[in-house]
Amino acid sequence: MTLGKMIDDNTHKGDAGIALIHRRVSQMKQVWHERTIDPGIDGTIELRDPATGEMSNQHIFVQSKASDRFPGETDTKFHYICKERDVDYWMKAGHNPVILICSHPETGEAWWAHVQSWFSDPARRATLRVDFDKSTQRFDKDTTPRLFAVADPHGKAHTPVADHRAETLVSNLMPVEFPDSFFSATASTSSVGAIFAAQRDSPYPVRSDFVLSHGRIYAWDEIAGTGLVRSITSGSSRTPVGELAAGNGDERRLFVRLLGAALQHDLSETCRWNNDRRFLHYRPTDDLSERKTLSASGHPRIAFKGYYQRKDDPSRKQFYRHAALRYTFTEIGGEWFVQLRPDYFFTSDGYKESPFADEYLSKLKRRERNPAVLGETQLWAGILQGDVEPTLMNHDGQDRILTFGPLVTFEADRGIDDQDWLPPAGAEENPDQMALDFEDLE
Repeated sequence: MTLGKMIDDNTHKGDAGIALIHRRVSQMKQVWHERTIDPGIDGTIELRDPATGEMSNQHIFVQSKASDRFPGETDTKFHYICKERDVDYWMKAGHNPVILICSHPETGEAWWAHVQSWFSDPARRATLRVDFDKSTQRFDKDTTPRLFAVADPHGKAHTPVADHRAETLVSNLMPVEFPDSFFSATASTSSVGAIFAAQRDSPYPVRSDFVLSHGRIYAWDEIAGTGLVRSITSGSSRTPVGELAAGNGDERRLFVRLLGAALQHDLSETCRWNNDRRFLHYRPTDDLSERKTLSASGHPRIAFKGYYQRKDDPSRKQFYRHAALRYTFTEIGGEWFVQLRPDYFFTSDGYKESPFADEYLSKLKRRERNPAVLGETQLWAGILQGDVEPTLMNHDGQDRILTFGPLVTFEADRGIDDQDWLPPAGAEENPDQMALDFEDLE
């Protein structure tokens, strides 16, 4: 018996994949143009401004691949092996961006990658393989801003407008309270190093909450009964702190230096001041094991951890990442705040700075996104507030000079999705190509 005309399952599945793309593009309020002849491009997306309806004359070429399952697929990722002639054809598109969309038509799922960005790396092009992250490369109605970024990186086609919605913005400012007076005395030396040496030779506690300026030592606590007494020529005097905080430029700068000295003293049990980098960083644990602290969000975050340069070669030299903090004290509207600027410090052995520290920092910053920056800010906010959590070592047990309030928040009636700030899918650095692995970044 002769069968009639047939359409095989692959053809039907391919058509369903195109239909899914058409539906997604329509949900984005963009325009889909299907091609009847397919030399490696199934259609184009013509971009329009969703707010005004104005067509941009910006086009994105689309190649669709539909399947029930892709190679190496898990709940979080998969990959696709392209044909060499297809890659060659796509890379000849010049200024016209080409995206590859892989889909599961039966479940209505689709993911995308910007072909030219991905295969601009010769190592990737040699493999003909495109890796997909299911969480960051979904092709859905929220993809619109990233498509505009691919088609028009200079933003001429469309400027996204913030949505009207309530949103809480978390700043990096914390209100700070300090003692109402300070102490000062004439110094017997002009060297800060000599003052510390004299303290260590005395039977009294060594204090770092002091400033040496113009022949006088300024401190938050009574100088008598501390190691500082070895470096003064007469008794100390007590002065209201307002005389510095509300004084002239030189006096206010001295006050800010005193605040910095107090902060360094308050965190001296768990953090170390790095004079070369001009920041505080977490000390290593005695056995160089991982160390976590409780952040202001209530979640533990890593403050110190050791890494191997490559997971596939554990014999490579180890390095350590320390949470670090740059800070600025500033007065706003008659109230004093500390501004937190999280950073990182890299060592070879927990103490000595790694010769590759700048390289490590650069690679980490390229991967760092807003949730990670917010998390690090909340980490330091938790430390400064001194939340008691013995197992996480947030509190060192010593009396603190400064008291910090929670991070200042603001209410806004406009908001922008974090997704809109992401680079085009496929343009992110491939973690397998990086020398580092910061899997706990967020």
